[in-house]
Amino acid sequence: MPLRSVPPPSPPANLPAGAAGFFTDLAADLPSSNAATVVITHLLPGQMEFLPALDRVTSVAAVLPKPKSADQRTLASVAGAYRCDPLNRGRFADPAWLAAYLDDRAGGRPLVLADIGGYFAPALAEVCAARPGLIAGIVEDTENGLRRYQELPHLPCPVYTVARSPLKEPEDRLVGEAIVFSIESLLRRLGEVLPGRQACVLGFGKIGAGVASALHARHVRVTVIDTDPVRQAQAISLGYGWARTADAITGADLVVSATGSRAIGMPHLELLRDGAVLAGATSSDDEFDLAGLHTPGSGFTGVDVIPGVARYSRAGRSFLLLGGGNAVNFLHTSALGPAIHLIKAEIIAAAARLATEAHEPGLHEVPGPVRARIAAAWVEAFQRTSTIGKATR
Repeated sequence: MPLRSVPPPSPPANLPAGAAGFFTDLAADLPSSNAATVVITHLLPGQMEFLPALDRVTSVAAVLPKPKSADQRTLASVAGAYRCDPLNRGRFADPAWLAAYLDDRAGGRPLVLADIGGYFAPALAEVCAARPGLIAGIVEDTENGLRRYQELPHLPCPVYTVARSPLKEPEDRLVGEAIVFSIESLLRRLGEVLPGRQACVLGFGKIGAGVASALHARHVRVTVIDTDPVRQAQAISLGYGWARTADAITGADLVVSATGSRAIGMPHLELLRDGAVLAGATSSDDEFDLAGLHTPGSGFTGVDVIPGVARYSRAGRSFLLLGGGNAVNFLHTSALGPAIHLIKAEIIAAAARLATEAHEPGLHEVPGPVRARIAAAWVEAFQRTSTIGKATR
């Protein structure tokens, strides 16, 4: 099937040659369609080069930036090429509103929905029932979002997940590094350092494991807590400490929550030692249940110490909350380098499959051979821009 005659927006002049070539070749290798895509995404420097390629495969009808990870300069650049709409989880849970919104953006075309965090899950069944044929399918990027779709009684449309793809593993490790980088950067601005601290990492999934590894590499003593006994055993076998949850939190001066299941609530604040640091690895809506901090009866008073760090005090004790409880790595744009393009390419491949092939409702994954081709193209594109491994004269 030929590509659309309308070219995609030109990439920025300073786009790395590897990324430009990689996504250009990817788009040329995939069929185009008359479908449109609504894209929920982080808007971060170095991570948006996938949009022109996606636009050639399925026309990008709207970009919805996640509000807590939208770099303003990146937003301005993307808004110059695509329609950008506000994202609100509450509105997306309203079937009537969501159906009307998607109808308007579709313009009579089938829609592929690129999701990060299960935003479409609450109203999906009702929208599919009210607008049969409107939604060609969904591509979900995250583990938290995948869980939201899995919790539905049934899936009314196909849902591709890339959350557990081997192409996402480099990103997961780098996110852990980015989280620890941001924690360390904030502590250094306060005149403190990471080495020698006692840390508690809640959750030993892909992100939590990356956080624990990055902390250990910085000479931090790490205790890991996970409700899954298999993951807990894995953490212990790798040499991380273990304790009952209450004891682990009480004994730590740095607590990093990476569960995606609101593991920290108001009662846990009583366990924090005086001066402890609390940080999250995912959205505050997914990680913390701390709304009571701001209610008059909580007894807590909060003050901003530096940008990105607030001190909350009560009864002579205090703790530091980083990034307002949101994923702390977004304070420093969560730079992940070329590895992020691997999973973005798989998202494009999944969108192309939804737009051009019939699928049964349910969960789907991009086939292994397609992932292998993406990986081979990525290696070819990025090894050409590196001197590592090249022969010397």
